[in-house]
Amino acid sequence: MASQAEIANLALSFLGAGTIVNLTDNNTRAQVLNAEYASIRDAELRKHTWRFSVKRASLPALVETPVSGPYGTMFELPVDCIKVLMVGDGWPGVDISDYRTAPTTDDYSVEGDKILTNLPAPLAMKYVYRVVDTGLYDASFTIAFAAMLAWKCCERITQSTEKRQLAQREYDDAISAAVRANAIEKVPEYPADDSWILARMQ
Repeated sequence: MASQAEIANLALSFLGAGTIVNLTDNNTRAQVLNAEYASIRDAELRKHTWRFSVKRASLPALVETPVSGPYGTMFELPVDCIKVLMVGDGWPGVDISDYRTAPTTDDYSVEGDKILTNLPAPLAMKYVYRVVDTGLYDASFTIAFAAMLAWKCCERITQSTEKRQLAQREYDDAISAAVRANAIEKVPEYPADDSWILARMQ
């Protein structure tokens, strides 16, 4: 599996630039890549639900409770949480919210580093976590991450619009390959309800 330096060098190869030994090297290429590496990694992990980045947790309730609003219990998000995928043990069912006559409340709300909910403790959750160990990366993610790193850093390293476009194509190809390989998890989507649903329920 690719190391941090190998991912950085893959990004540099997309730009036709010279390689580095480490992200801490004393040259412009390494300094630019090192400055962007962590933020771009986290953004890419958040952008798509990569299967290798999915994790589950069981959270204890906090002693502190919400100061206001419809929720009675608070839970602290795991420190490595990048995106919440599911809270509780099930997916939402049929919803005809466009026909409700009073305000409704979701099962939970993510506010800052807390989950507010009325669900009982311990609270089950599924989330995308900050994967620092490059040995866990899917091959398509490694290419996509390196291509986005190249795209973001291209101006400061090469000043080449053509190289930037090449990096964008490499990124798009990597995401397409990941979808075909089922490396990206498809989260269920629930379309908005309309009058047809109400008519069928009468």
